[in-house]
Amino acid sequence: MQHGMKKRRGGAFWAVVTVTLTIVGLVLALSTYEVGRSRSETTHPFGNTTVADRVDLSIWVGKIDPATQTATIEVMAHPRGALADKHGFFTADATVYTSALKADPIKIKAGQPISAAEVKVVVEGTVTDYPFDAYDSILAFDIFSADRELPISASIASGDTFFEVTETPAEGVVTGIDVTLHAERSLPSMVFALFIMLLMLGLALAAATACYYVLKGKRGLMFPACSMMGALLFALVPLRNAVPGAPPIGSLIDFTSFFIAEGVISIALVGTVVIGYRVESAKEQAELQQKLRDQATHQQSAPNHRPQQYQQRHP
Repeated sequence: MQHGMKKRRGGAFWAVVTVTLTIVGLVLALSTYEVGRSRSETTHPFGNTTVADRVDLSIWVGKIDPATQTATIEVMAHPRGALADKHGFFTADATVYTSALKADPIKIKAGQPISAAEVKVVVEGTVTDYPFDAYDSILAFDIFSADRELPISASIASGDTFFEVTETPAEGVVTGIDVTLHAERSLPSMVFALFIMLLMLGLALAAATACYYVLKGKRGLMFPACSMMGALLFALVPLRNAVPGAPPIGSLIDFTSFFIAEGVISIALVGTVVIGYRVESAKEQAELQQKLRDQATHQQSAPNHRPQQYQQRHP
């Protein structure tokens, strides 16, 4: 009875531990999600925010493409104060000059609805540093109406869930906007990439352990172990390609996990098959020799059953 009571207490203890760890894991996961969400939704206004007659620029970073080293940005201009009519449109024609790849300025007509303009800017960074790659870009905006440069304020937000974007305005700019964008991998992307890297190394360790188990015990060809290693060898390719951002081959993730895992699993598979085949051949040869020795021993120990007439003729 005491043994049964101890068993029930132990089961209750581990049940409480399991539930507690599950709750803690959920809290950490939701906290990470909330941190990433708050960072993506945060906007920081800068520029001439104290001037009443100004133009507010809403800058939306839609997508950062490390492969082409560009970022797609949408820009929306909103006139304030005396620069806007009663409908919120520009009272005079305006031209927005940007630091985009295409040098064509954005032209805004007076009294007409304002639509967002999509531009592309250059980003600088090393894509092969994935998942620790970071990128910088310079955004510059100047708005002119006739021959007069208009004061500008701006706010930047990012919709690219793969990156966290921060901005650093340049000092000493009076009318235009000159800001440096810095983008680095978001926390969810970083966590997932690191998880994939650790998983690939763990699978390589599992294959090496299976190889050691087979070869240490001289168990020969164990097809379940060989099948597992072969499945792991080909499963790592889609697993590696599942990391967010689709980094090119030769990135840091490859040299720190993917190439190592592929090499270890390949060596384990080939070694298990080759050495296992030699062990199996040696076992078969030993069994054959043992069988021949048993037959010879059996023949030597067998009684003489020659016919009686043959024994009389040949005593």
